[in-house]
Amino acid sequence: MEKKDMALIGVAIVICVIICVLSPYIASGDPDGLEKSAEDSGLAEDFSVEEIKGIPDAPFPDYAFASSPDNQVLQIVALVIGVVVTLLLGLGVAYVVKK
Repeated sequence: MEKKDMALIGVAIVICVIICVLSPYIASGDPDGLEKSAEDSGLAEDFSVEEIKGIPDAPFPDYAFASSPDNQVLQIVALVIGVVVTLLLGLGVAYVVKK
């Protein structure tokens, strides 16, 4: 990889980390997307607790640690871990495709 490419990757990583740090402070607490659609259509009430318990949880539900979902520092840590894992997966795929 050229030096210019490495600099671009470095800038992209810094931007990702900045977004991770700022997002808990600027994100809305109101549900959106799939959660909001399920609530509006009544689908959220169609499932019993037993049915929902059978669905595996995400590693970081709602971008936080399950033990303390309101701790903004832990939200930032969860987001940074997500970015790092995603970048590593992307690098792994790029390495496999390159070979």
